[in-house]
Amino acid sequence: MTLAHGAHLVGSLAAPTAREAMAITARALGRHVSRLTDGETGPRSQWIWWQIDKLVAVPGIRMGAPQVNPETGNPDYSVFPGLDVEAGIRIPAGGLGYADAAIDSYAEFVRLRAAGTIPAGVRFQVSIPTPYAVVVAWAGPASQANLWTPFRAALFDEVRTIQESIPLGDLAIQWDVAVEIGALEGVFSPIPELRTLDRIVDELVACLEVVARPAERGLHLCYGDYKHRHFVAPADLALVVRLANAVALRTDLDFLHLPVDRENGRTSEYFAPLRDLQAGDAELSLGVIDYENDSARIDELVRAADSAGRRYAVATECGMARLGERGESVTLGDLLAQHARVSQPVR
Repeated sequence: MTLAHGAHLVGSLAAPTAREAMAITARALGRHVSRLTDGETGPRSQWIWWQIDKLVAVPGIRMGAPQVNPETGNPDYSVFPGLDVEAGIRIPAGGLGYADAAIDSYAEFVRLRAAGTIPAGVRFQVSIPTPYAVVVAWAGPASQANLWTPFRAALFDEVRTIQESIPLGDLAIQWDVAVEIGALEGVFSPIPELRTLDRIVDELVACLEVVARPAERGLHLCYGDYKHRHFVAPADLALVVRLANAVALRTDLDFLHLPVDRENGRTSEYFAPLRDLQAGDAELSLGVIDYENDSARIDELVRAADSAGRRYAVATECGMARLGERGESVTLGDLLAQHARVSQPVR
């Protein structure tokens, strides 16, 4: 019998509204999930892209020259927008939009739970990019220091607003960690003070500790998902296990999602580093659900994941908002059905 028990929804879902996203996933996976996301619908469906419009609305921030890195392993990741940021900018309270979106979606979550669509005991999950993600991805090298402190403070304030507005016993906050891994792999170019593994660990610990108990807190570690391909295809889970262990040594977390490359992840060697994972009691989830809805490949990935001997929940590599980016004919319903097919229910 497989070691796959339950399912984890990373964040975005291909649905028109938050209410529909939550209703669809609750009906398909209600017996498999402990947390439910609002689908990051509308402008949030492209992860941190929507933050560019939020930031250029701030006085002292404007679009600059694109950031070019021809050395990246995947040319799709070689050109990014570049923001020019003046010193001393101020981001207004609520100006990033994460708190407003979470509070609005939670109201829908409560209505769906009252109607019996969402099972009792399922938490409302808010998925948020780390400050590092937005600053390093979008600010040009000369502007990262100017954006870092005000953006980090503004984002943490929005997390606090979320926690003041949503009962902590209902809440789970997931921090999305991709640009940090890209920096460690040489794809992104952070300024020197943000470049080291130690600094990245410091910042992830700070993100987790902004989350107040009894809310749950977790990490989604990612190798990028643009066009459903990584910026660098990981050979195995060694780097993300090393990062997770360094964070867990300093603070606790409730859940941890790790990426599974659709090619390299078909071998037991890919998952061998899981034997060294020391993340306490954190629920582990693995991205074994293939975006192209290839059942045979999913079965291979699950068998390979089972070889590590650890219980885990199944998940996709990243969110499910951008299905079909490479021309695949696949629906949200298809992938939700795959989650249920290959894992045991948890309730």
